[in-house]
Amino acid sequence: MNTTDNLIPRPSHVALLDGPAFTLSSTARIAAGDSAAPVAEQLAALLRRGTGFDLPIVEDSLPGDISLELVEAFDGGPEAYALSVTEDGVKITASTAAGLFNGAQTLRQLFPASIEGPGPTESNGTASSGTAGTGVIPAVDIADAPRFAYRGLMLDVARNFFTVEEVKEQIDVMTQFKLNALHLHLTDDQSWRIEIHEPEHNPSGLPYGKLTEIGGLGAVEVPTAVPARGRHGFYTQQDFRDIQAYAASKNVLLVPEIDLPGHVNAALAAIPQLNPDGQAKPMSTTSEVGWSTLTADLPVTYEFVREVLGQLAAITVGPYVHIGGDEAHVTGHDDYVTMVQQFVRIGAETGKTVVGWNEFAAVELPEGAVIQYWHGDFEPVVRQAGEAASRVIMSPAANTYLDQKYASDSPVGLEWVEGGPFTWSEYYNWDPAQGGLAEEQILGVEGALWSETIRDNKQAQWLLYPRAVSLAEVAWSGPEVRNTGDFRRRLGVLGERLTKQGVVFQEAPDVEWSAKPEYPFAEAIAAPDSKYGTIEA
Repeated sequence: MNTTDNLIPRPSHVALLDGPAFTLSSTARIAAGDSAAPVAEQLAALLRRGTGFDLPIVEDSLPGDISLELVEAFDGGPEAYALSVTEDGVKITASTAAGLFNGAQTLRQLFPASIEGPGPTESNGTASSGTAGTGVIPAVDIADAPRFAYRGLMLDVARNFFTVEEVKEQIDVMTQFKLNALHLHLTDDQSWRIEIHEPEHNPSGLPYGKLTEIGGLGAVEVPTAVPARGRHGFYTQQDFRDIQAYAASKNVLLVPEIDLPGHVNAALAAIPQLNPDGQAKPMSTTSEVGWSTLTADLPVTYEFVREVLGQLAAITVGPYVHIGGDEAHVTGHDDYVTMVQQFVRIGAETGKTVVGWNEFAAVELPEGAVIQYWHGDFEPVVRQAGEAASRVIMSPAANTYLDQKYASDSPVGLEWVEGGPFTWSEYYNWDPAQGGLAEEQILGVEGALWSETIRDNKQAQWLLYPRAVSLAEVAWSGPEVRNTGDFRRRLGVLGERLTKQGVVFQEAPDVEWSAKPEYPFAEAIAAPDSKYGTIEA
């Protein structure tokens, strides 16, 4: 089988060579200098699991080895890479560790899907020489670079809490498709998921600890979800750092979001002073949106936002802090502009680039701010991109919202976006360069997974895949190498790899899958105490 035909995302340039294939042998090593060693260790761990080989990390390569090399200059940008496979060995070259990581993901897909499973053992318990064909890949030259720098997923941890380990599991799956940003929606009406310490200087005596003491216990409740109520919990700042460090090791940037000035009921319930009457709001489990707001003429509003964004920026390694700005339906227009204008300034004062949903394009943005377009009027987005040099993350709901049901009988998911059905093809057959935006004004693409009906990682995966794979190719591959029919075929081949990884995915009926998940997902949702496993609320 020629595995070069099955790569997702499709690389910029693939040239099969006439020479013999490369066979990974039990004596092979992985050669890498100090800067490339972390990527080499991850690649070695994958291949060891699939083959049972030792694959030691060494500095100098010999015939039969896999080598990872960093060079000073490389065409295509910081995430570009070159991958060369001959009978004598494999070489990945890039100018950054991110480029090497991307090349390693392509190499992973060049190996047969059996590489994803545990390595075979002999009857005495020692590693065998591997399953026939597991370590054989064709001779090929690949030169590759992404179309867009930002290729993300958003995980709503506010409506339903996802543990640190579950977030890491999501990172493990997404990175093989070269998705490189994870946006965490940390706060909403139902909950507050990130610890904010009591500051030394606290003029109004705001009880910041109550945000997670009260807000951390919140979750959404939807009668059709299984179970109806979402899970509660929160991340300590150390938890956040832990997720962030793990993400960075997989070439993933963490983007935290505090949604303002709407979607704030959990904050209003925790901190009475944020309410005009000084009385805390009750916590809520409703999935309705747009009914809560901060107050523009309360000075404590800005004191609170400054402290929260300041602490969040201090623990965030990446360049972005997301301040929401969406669905503030009960906030008067003038109050919205007053508050968001100030929140943008506060965010910029932290030294971070401010990101917001496209509603926040109604205010004067600092140069280089990032607008995340999800629906509605496109004109302010185009205007800000021109006047303020804003960059745009494209997340149009009909093409990127991963919470939408595949069909009306889907066991989980939402149905508020007009159009549909919302299958892999709707997420593949669109172009981010639209509405008057120039290619260079687009930072990238992000798929959003809102969790009103999701209760654990398996349910999340079923809504994510294969649609997130479609988005990964839209974000990485240029339109000149994309083809819907060929992508459908490659998705089918991917089924075996995802199944061996234990990833749950929707078995799109128009795809000829090479393998399917081990159990029928719809039946498992209907009976959560079956072999799918009990879901704890």
